[in-house]
Amino acid sequence: MISQSILRNLQWRLLILILFSTSTAIAQQTSPQATTDLPPHIQEELTPKPELGPRLMDVLSEEAEAVRRRQLLQSSRRPMPIIPRELKQHMFNMMASVSGMSMRELFNFMSHKMKVNEGVAFDEVIESMEIKANEVNFKKTGHSMIWQDIGAISGLPTLRLEILHFCDAIVGRRMLDYSPEFSVFIPCRISVMEDATGEIWIMTLDWDVSWMAMAWHPESQLPEDLKQDARRIRDAMDDIMRAGATGEW
Repeated sequence: MISQSILRNLQWRLLILILFSTSTAIAQQTSPQATTDLPPHIQEELTPKPELGPRLMDVLSEEAEAVRRRQLLQSSRRPMPIIPRELKQHMFNMMASVSGMSMRELFNFMSHKMKVNEGVAFDEVIESMEIKANEVNFKKTGHSMIWQDIGAISGLPTLRLEILHFCDAIVGRRMLDYSPEFSVFIPCRISVMEDATGEIWIMTLDWDVSWMAMAWHPESQLPEDLKQDARRIRDAMDDIMRAGATGEW
């Protein structure tokens, strides 16, 4: 059991770290922009070249890489300090006691789900979602057939569970610039699962950010352009799920 004195010490340390991190982020965002008066060869290296495909920083010269990293420091944030596990546990216990939610109820609160219409087969759900994702300009980045691993390990017939991964790369990058920790939520995932009765369910993380407008903390107020991006992602995910649930696109 963590003592009150240790807890208070951890809280103060965390507060100091957060304040330092916030001031650093503000300083980065308000510092002078990287000069555009660059040597021609660096300007050439930093000119967008989509025809070359995806590239990492190591393709740049040392000079160009240094300039690019300075630009990124002005337009994006670095990860926040790590929260001590003891403090995280204490904060979670407080939130849980206030909400009164069980763990299952918390997971349910965080999810957005639909039951697939009767008569729509599992493969039809997958196909319909893939077609709709292409229609709403979402790139499919992965398809995990979890049921195969479960069945192979258990040796028993198992319920079908598959997870599809989708991404809007530009919006994802904007969210990461705002909060690097957001990387744990991307790409967007939609699970398709059969329950013990044979019914099929579609689930995803609830992207509805409208409730965040009620949060008291200023850092909970997303910039308006990011709110619009988040709503668009939420609507697109909803369209994909409805296509799967109905078998229509």
